[in-house]
Amino acid sequence: MLLYSLHAVFGVLVLTGASLGLGMWLCRNLPSTFSRLDRVALGFFGGFGVISCTLFLVGQISFTRRIVLVVLWAAIIANIKELVHFGLSISVRRTLKDAPKLPLLLITIILSMTAVTGLSEVTGDWNNDAVAYHLLGPKVWLRNGMIRPVADNCHTAFPQTAETMFAALSAVGGPRAPKFSSFVTLGMLLLISASLAIRAGLDNNEVWWVAAIVATMPAVYTGSNGCFIDGIYAAFVLAAIRVGADAVVNRDWAIFGLFCGLAMATKYTGLIAIPIITLLVAWMRSRGGFDDRKQSVSTLSAIICVTLAVAAPYYLRNWILLGCPIYPPPPGFAHICTPKYLSRDVIAQFHAYILHRGAGLGRGLAAFILLPYNLTYHTSNFHGAGGIGLAPLGLGPIGLVAARNNVYTRTLGFIGLLLVIAWFVTQQESRFLIPVYVLSAIVSVVGWQHVKALKNSSAVLLAMSLVAFSVAYGSYMIGRGWPDDALAVFSPTYAELSRKANIPLLPSFEYLNGRPEVKKVLILDRSVPPVYLDKDYIKPVGQWGELTLRGISSPLGALGMARELGVTHVLDVNSDVAPFQIINPTSALSLVLDERNQRIYKIN
Repeated sequence: MLLYSLHAVFGVLVLTGASLGLGMWLCRNLPSTFSRLDRVALGFFGGFGVISCTLFLVGQISFTRRIVLVVLWAAIIANIKELVHFGLSISVRRTLKDAPKLPLLLITIILSMTAVTGLSEVTGDWNNDAVAYHLLGPKVWLRNGMIRPVADNCHTAFPQTAETMFAALSAVGGPRAPKFSSFVTLGMLLLISASLAIRAGLDNNEVWWVAAIVATMPAVYTGSNGCFIDGIYAAFVLAAIRVGADAVVNRDWAIFGLFCGLAMATKYTGLIAIPIITLLVAWMRSRGGFDDRKQSVSTLSAIICVTLAVAAPYYLRNWILLGCPIYPPPPGFAHICTPKYLSRDVIAQFHAYILHRGAGLGRGLAAFILLPYNLTYHTSNFHGAGGIGLAPLGLGPIGLVAARNNVYTRTLGFIGLLLVIAWFVTQQESRFLIPVYVLSAIVSVVGWQHVKALKNSSAVLLAMSLVAFSVAYGSYMIGRGWPDDALAVFSPTYAELSRKANIPLLPSFEYLNGRPEVKKVLILDRSVPPVYLDKDYIKPVGQWGELTLRGISSPLGALGMARELGVTHVLDVNSDVAPFQIINPTSALSLVLDERNQRIYKIN
């Protein structure tokens, strides 16, 4: 366990150094109005994204541990002066000395426990997105030496900025590094939240409370921890907003375009969010006096060129290899492209699943009006994992009214509103709204600031109670999951018990991974999560019904050509999806493992 932990720490240190070094170089020429905090937050995610895009492009040709190390160390060595200067300029003692004690304590506990529990193993079945595809792609890429969508899991064709970095972390820091890195990316998301809060006019004390409210939002925490990528996506979106607020020359707008492209290269939802943000940032700048029409064409060109340069490779790769730039194709796309591996029936079933999962509490006007209440009190309907607390609902409206004459804060409100509308009519999954939750935390503290200015003791006490209930509730919901993960880190006995309880088909994976004669495995059941398998495998029918072998429409159809495919062993299971496939094994198969609901056959 200690070696796993040290390996993970090393990997995250290398990634953080490379991201900060390259990011400082990217952001050093931003306008002088950007503070050191702005540059650290924007620099980390800018460097993170550029490194990921570089690895993704290189990985289309070759993706190995050596290549990852070369790219990361090159980013560190080439920017060593920036890193040294950054290290010398940090005054942690002064920063912490000026911080209010309670929010500082909350943030410290949350980030520290995220780091500690992040050293535990990622476990779960195919209902855990990290197990199902966020970590599956990186594992297969490193094994095969090339970044390619995994044929049996269409979700591995999603935009892959975060997953590429998970692969890099695994290559440098081992299997625990991707989850361990969550405390760094979450901490940087809090810095971006603070940067936006300062730009909105909040003072040092209030900015810390914004960070504390965001850190204790369970929906934010869930989407930023355990190899979920929604926090990283939100950071790119919020970084674009922050840069766009004060961009002056085309170089600044190019960085704005960089973050726009990174958002689109991380989640498909960026295709909807980025046009909204771009239009509203442009509106804000025009209202603020930025109306030099002579520069408008070149500015727009800079934004579009950089955005497309960053995001287009992910979509072009899908178009070339899978027949559709957005894969799986959304409604309507299947009629204008020919998606590989996915039949019409599978696409229809996928659309039905997304529609059902994203229905929330309805799509009518009444449901939209009640949305703030329902997101606060009925989070399970939005897969929210605990919600966002009381502060946005109780203080957010006050903040919007109080800041109605502030162009910047008003624009944040409009951005949040339009993002909510887009979310409401597409897929209502709570963690997809993390950018809005951060904006709501800022506006709620603006409301708190306004209440305090009224100097009404009852109103101030009520506002303080709302904030206290929010952070207390969120801390409780987040902390409930820590004891099990912490025990799994410090107790090898408990870790083994946790593996047995939470990893499906563990005896089969231990057998296949531990036997040198196992070369390639044929998996007959689509519900088996192959992320736990260290050997090459074939899954004829994928998780969503993908057909990965031409002319083969059933798992048993692949069994007859097992030798031709190079298969040495067959994994057959009795699951909720289907019973055992092999009923009367022929002499070509030898049963080598027979456990509860799982059997392994050797090809003779």
